[in-house]
Amino acid sequence: MSLRNFGFGRDQIRQGGGRGNGNDHFDELVGATELFIYQTPNRRARGFDTLKLFLEANECELIYTTDVPPELRNYETVRITHKRGEAIPDAVLRRSHSWAHGRNFLHSFFKPLYR
Repeated sequence: MSLRNFGFGRDQIRQGGGRGNGNDHFDELVGATELFIYQTPNRRARGFDTLKLFLEANECELIYTTDVPPELRNYETVRITHKRGEAIPDAVLRRSHSWAHGRNFLHSFFKPLYR
């Protein structure tokens, strides 16, 4: 039995379940000091250069890292932080988070318990 039998096209099947803009859980990210985006292996990320320029203009850094959970070791991982160690501005979080959701990339974040 195929999903096509239920009226789903090839584009819908390939889309996956994680798409969207991430607004449904953006409030959880507010106040984060680090945002990790795990890029799917062997997949070119469209719009990456534009995102990088936006981050730099807002005093944020984009760092490639190998410090990843073992199950994600094949993924290219970037870490987004603020240059002064402060919380990442909401506009940067929103755009980066939306960018990750638009490409169906996994992501995680670190928010300090106390500030």
